[in-house]
Amino acid sequence: MRIARTISIILFLAFFSLSVGGGLFWANMNFVQHVSGGVEFVMPWKAIQNFMMSGDSPYAESTRASIESLMYGHPAWSWQNPYFVTLPLTMLLFFLPLGWISDLVLARVIWLMVLEVGLAGMVFLSLRLARWKPHWFFLIFLLLFSFFWMPSISMLYTGTSVILQALVFFGALRAIELESDELAGALAALALLNIEATGLVFLTLIIWIFSTQRWRVLGGIAMTVAVLLGLSLLLSPSWIFPFLIVMLKNWQTTALPSTYRLLEGWLPGIGVKLSQILAVGALSIILIEWRAVRGQDVRWLFWTASLTAALTPLLGIPYAPGWLAFTLPGVLLVVSVMIQRWGVLGFASALLFVTGLFLGLWSAQLNGTTSVFILFTPLLLTLMLYWVRWWMVRPPRMWADEILLRG
Repeated sequence: MRIARTISIILFLAFFSLSVGGGLFWANMNFVQHVSGGVEFVMPWKAIQNFMMSGDSPYAESTRASIESLMYGHPAWSWQNPYFVTLPLTMLLFFLPLGWISDLVLARVIWLMVLEVGLAGMVFLSLRLARWKPHWFFLIFLLLFSFFWMPSISMLYTGTSVILQALVFFGALRAIELESDELAGALAALALLNIEATGLVFLTLIIWIFSTQRWRVLGGIAMTVAVLLGLSLLLSPSWIFPFLIVMLKNWQTTALPSTYRLLEGWLPGIGVKLSQILAVGALSIILIEWRAVRGQDVRWLFWTASLTAALTPLLGIPYAPGWLAFTLPGVLLVVSVMIQRWGVLGFASALLFVTGLFLGLWSAQLNGTTSVFILFTPLLLTLMLYWVRWWMVRPPRMWADEILLRG
């Protein structure tokens, strides 16, 4: 009987997985066939494909022209945004499996499925780091929010890998909790794929490593970076200098919004000064919290990393709306503390917070209000994270609190 029951369960799970996977593939195929986009996937995919098949450098003019031909139908004209490949070859190597696929539509569909699985995994991982097991009904609500709030939709539309970077970085925090330090280091190193969105959060971990002397985590990071760098140099010994040149060109020509451009557009006379003050204030907060997190537990580190992710757009760097998906763990952290600590009032507050955030970002997108993504949402999330800070970073004072947090 037990064997038959086990087989039945396995067959059911296999059928369910195939059904879900098939449905997801069909939905993504319809989306890709009817909606153009995916530029942040097309660039590394085409770059690594040219590198594999023709030996062209990912940073060569010929590669840029082939990417622009896919996106525009021709090389970019003078007034159009040029598509420079700004990923180091060490990270482009992860696109090798998809580089074998010559059909862009199929490759993009598979990439979307990877992002969607990563997004679901990020939700469950965030809840685990927050030590919260919500009711199944509210869990479904959070999953729907996470998949359909504007940053996730923007992420899926552009094909950016930022949610996968969030998954590996916060997965590293979970690995640290489980005393798997080498694995944590390897995962953390993979978060450097998009350094504009993840660089400061990565530095948060580095500071914490030195303060706690968890040298095996640092060893895992160094080993992973060394292996990837060595492999990339074997494949293309001269890639680093062209990569740096392309990075500089992209920085000079980027069309991504920033608080500097935003405030200068609003207030041409003092906008730059205000953005500088904002950047100094955000950086000061980050430095204060980096000092506070030294020697603390992973729970405190989770809060500090979430705060650093929220403050990153306020530093004035060019920041794409889809990168805001990297702040999703911080949103779920706020919700978890509200509900665990304040009962019915917390549940109502969390519901209001999530709903307001969802509607506000969609309204901003429909009205073309970039400021909500790079200014007001980071400010709101920063305030919310500070609202729950005391409950998050302090250890439980009673045994009942500890049981509640562990779920």
